Amino acid sequence: MFEHLNDIARNSLKQQNLQKIKSNASNLDDVLTFRVNSALKKEFSKICKDNQSSASSELKRYMLKIVEQGSL
Repeated sequence: MFEHLNDIARNSLKQQNLQKIKSNASNLDDVLTFRVNSALKKEFSKICKDNQSSASSELKRYMLKIVEQGSL
């Protein structure tokens, strides 16, 4: 029974955290820098542009999806 209550509490905290992240989506207060193959970057950026988006927007959208799911 207590385990079930702990699960409910954890899920509630996750939902609160997710709401906080979503409500602050425009508050871009940090930077993520990583290295990538130039051909991969070029093709990814082209696909994003062809779909009226940007690499940055699509990567942020992917990150949010992973956080929502709670796993990769």
